[in-house]
This record gives sequence, C-alpha cells and structure tokens, in this order.
Amino acid sequence: MGQLTEALVAERRPDRPVPPMAGTAATGAVVHLPATAIEEGRDPSSMSGVLTGSAYRLLPA
Repeated sequence: MGQLTEALVAERRPDRPVPPMAGTAATGAVVHLPATAIEEGRDPSSMSGVLTGSAYRLLPA
C-alpha cells in the first residue's frame, strides 16, 4: 500500500520527489488512528476527517 501511495503521488507531482517511506508512513498513520480510537472507546467513524487530513499532510501535495 505504501508503494502504491508513493507511485500515485509521484505521478501526480513529478516535479516533487517523494521522500523514501512517505507512503508507508502515511499508510501507518491511517491504520494507527482508528486503532487508537477503538482502544479509547471512541467510534472509529468519527476519525474520517482526521484520517483524510493526516494522509494529505504526510504526503507532498
């Protein structure tokens, strides 16, 4: 999944290099946030905005 994310960003913005492991970091964050919400007893669906924002900030736009 990380490599796919990196490839999609590289295709969208060929003028900006994708840092190594950026896709893996973004994928890890997206997986970690709902897991944390579940552990804390929160509804994971409440994390949708946070997940989108986190993934957007982690990858070069």
